[in-house]
Amino acid sequence: MALSPVSNSPLFSPSQLRTPTAEPVSAPTQGMPDLQGTQTGNSLGQLFQADGFDSPMSPQKAGGLEAVAQMLSQLAQVLAASASMLSGEGGAGGQGLSGQESPLSGLSGACKGVEVPEIGGADGGVPEIGGGEEGAPGLEAAPLTRQELPKAEAQKPEAQKNVSKPQQAAAPAGGGPKTGNTMTFTNDGTSPMTVKFTPNAGDKEIASLTLKPGETLTQQFPEGWSGNFRSTAGDGTAATLGEVKFNGGSNQTYYDVSYIEGNNAAMTIQPEEGGRLSGTMDDLLGSAPDSIKAKNADGNAYGIKKSTTSNVQDPGVVDYYRKHVGADQGYVIPTDDASTLGSSDTNLSVHLKNLD
Repeated sequence: MALSPVSNSPLFSPSQLRTPTAEPVSAPTQGMPDLQGTQTGNSLGQLFQADGFDSPMSPQKAGGLEAVAQMLSQLAQVLAASASMLSGEGGAGGQGLSGQESPLSGLSGACKGVEVPEIGGADGGVPEIGGGEEGAPGLEAAPLTRQELPKAEAQKPEAQKNVSKPQQAAAPAGGGPKTGNTMTFTNDGTSPMTVKFTPNAGDKEIASLTLKPGETLTQQFPEGWSGNFRSTAGDGTAATLGEVKFNGGSNQTYYDVSYIEGNNAAMTIQPEEGGRLSGTMDDLLGSAPDSIKAKNADGNAYGIKKSTTSNVQDPGVVDYYRKHVGADQGYVIPTDDASTLGSSDTNLSVHLKNLD
């Protein structure tokens, strides 16, 4: 397609081309050997005049213009891509071409009213992202949509262990005031007796106590301890149970004497500061019929049979206990809940005596 002479174009005129801002072409372009000429100081306007834009062009000059047109087309593509890239930067204004090695550097400011965005620095390359050069605003890092959570403490709570500090051995009663949870045991019989403790699931084991006749020993218990205790007299088939729960509801101490498992010792439990008494010190074996007596392998009676076995009650045994144990004095059957007593005192006094 033929190009109209520049002299007839409303865009270019000799007066516009002879502006002080026109710069010499700094780099020769292949296929345009006569554009530079012999004088390196020629302006672009002088160059256009020397090429005879007012007269028909020779094939050699036409080839040079085709090269210029091709270069302008490539530049337009680069400018379009750059404008698209920079459009996200808030429409930052462009500047004139500034690369010194660009073959079109002489056009800077030559076209009045035509502003071309700057494509980068001195090398005319792709603009730097986040650059520090003037006129090329950098892309700021995208804001975090999620703040980094602080590290959670890596320490995992240590599993609670049921093993507490070694329990102190039972101490003789008397001396200073008691602290913590205690039971003070007194052997009111005429023969030695051993008291065995059975903790509820998860509570600490307590060593057995052996009491001489008339001896009194005080045993400490961990906070919240619950379980039962009994005399080891007999073959273990029948036994009177003392039951206790320290630091129960409202920090109360709950206690009772139970005859459900039988009777092999007289037993009472009472708070040391005073309160209701559970159990009886009466000799229940002495007046019991032979049919309900608990006996060793040698046939000697040491106590009274169980009232309930696997939820099956023995009517003869239940009737006998009812005659000697009050409804709130001790458990005869599992539903005797009125026999569970409570106190704010954490120190209990226990009296025992074997029946044989």
